[in-house]
Amino acid sequence: MADPSLGPASFWTQANALLRKNLTYQKRNIKTNIRLISFPFLLCLLLVLLQILINTQLDKPANKCGCQCVDTTGSGKCEKVCGLQYSDLDQAGTCAIPNSPAWPPLIQVPEPEFRAVRTDFLPFTDLPNESCRTSGSCPATFLFTGNNQSLGEILLGNMITSSFQNATNVAISLATNVVGSDSFPQTTNFLESAFISGDPIYNIQTQCSSNSTFPFTFQTSSSIPVQGEASCVQGLRLWRDSSSAINDEIYKGYRKGNSEGKINEIVAAYDFLNSNKNSFNVTIWYNSTYKNDTGQTAIALVRVPRSVNLVNA
Repeated sequence: MADPSLGPASFWTQANALLRKNLTYQKRNIKTNIRLISFPFLLCLLLVLLQILINTQLDKPANKCGCQCVDTTGSGKCEKVCGLQYSDLDQAGTCAIPNSPAWPPLIQVPEPEFRAVRTDFLPFTDLPNESCRTSGSCPATFLFTGNNQSLGEILLGNMITSSFQNATNVAISLATNVVGSDSFPQTTNFLESAFISGDPIYNIQTQCSSNSTFPFTFQTSSSIPVQGEASCVQGLRLWRDSSSAINDEIYKGYRKGNSEGKINEIVAAYDFLNSNKNSFNVTIWYNSTYKNDTGQTAIALVRVPRSVNLVNA
């Protein structure tokens, strides 16, 4: 028991005792203190390492706009120039695009091995024999129906030409003719995958000659050089009695729509309804699976506008 005769301890005495007490407590908990002090440093170190990792990944060629060393002045010295014209499909999304390139409109054409042919699960006999898939010569099939079959035949006949319509401007030639691709569309059209991927470009005509290919070279509005070859594919126009018959044929053309698990794909289908010389009504079918709508990624831009433009021309 403290001696009351000594009086209360002074401020400095109390402060010294409290400091000694705290130092003793901190000494007993030194490991906890080290962890508390080091945590901010470890967090900063982790953030620095994470930033270095991200910068390293972003610095890879696939994540940067494509570049080439180009002699822009004609002096013999090249300068690093970056842009869409030097990029592949992976790099295109990282390029600055002041003016979007204009591409010839394309229609979605089924791959040769999946084009519509005669099968046991379809009652139609006007489709080509399945043997054409072996040679890759199956036509691209268009279905149509409506109240007036003769009018439908005229309208669909105007859509598909019998020869390649040539023009001075190659890009305009491709836009004027019925040109398509079986490549999968992308989520943007800054680079049209059909012209970049190396997949075939098809020119759909009513009949194809033995040597009906059209080599082309052109530049887009963004000075992207494009070259390739358009191969002729016969466009087969088939009448169906009703829209229900078309719906049934399209549904059974999906892999899960028939008992044999086969794909029997058409290009597009048109129902001209009650169209006549005074009014024009049409319903268009297209293959929406090319959207790649999985719910996890952006939806692809399907090549439907060309199907609409053809019937409105």
